[in-house]
Amino acid sequence: MVFENIDFADLIKTLEQMGFYQVVLPFMLIFTIMFAILQKIKLFGDKTKNINVVIAVIIAFFVVRVPVIITTINEFLPKVSMLVLILLMFLLIIGIFGIGPTGWSGAPFLLAMAGAVFGIVWAVSSSIPGFSASLPSWFRLTSQDKAILLAVGIFVLLLWVFKEKKDNEPSAYEKFKTEFGPGMFGAGGGGKAK
Repeated sequence: MVFENIDFADLIKTLEQMGFYQVVLPFMLIFTIMFAILQKIKLFGDKTKNINVVIAVIIAFFVVRVPVIITTINEFLPKVSMLVLILLMFLLIIGIFGIGPTGWSGAPFLLAMAGAVFGIVWAVSSSIPGFSASLPSWFRLTSQDKAILLAVGIFVLLLWVFKEKKDNEPSAYEKFKTEFGPGMFGAGGGGKAK
């Protein structure tokens, strides 16, 4: 086959040795950003695309010429990309809880946010080499702690379900469906009837 001898790791190393990451990519980035800004602000009028291209190329060449700026770009952009990826995963985890375009509010939103933040922190901390991904000692629960938390949780749930309600107050289940919305109960559940 034609592609069986291609090693992409070697290709990346070759591009790095050629200066692709030190010259070409920063040049393209600065040129694109400068050109987009000049086109947006229309500094030289409406039909000055050629002038904007020339100015963007000159600025990009000047930036590529300064090694400190290139080093900063090469160290900064991967970190920003990692943060964008973390935020994307955060939104994905929030979406798992059923938060759609209309969103949630109140306690369910706070619970979903806390769960997503905890998941992201755990995922990021476990990905960092040399960083312990285990839970702190004060957060590890013994079987006795779990039993106590379960008993307290059941007690609170029973108090909430069987508390005395007013005449026109909805039941605890209806409140639960209303609070947590259709994301957990499908199209037929949750929300207020129209």
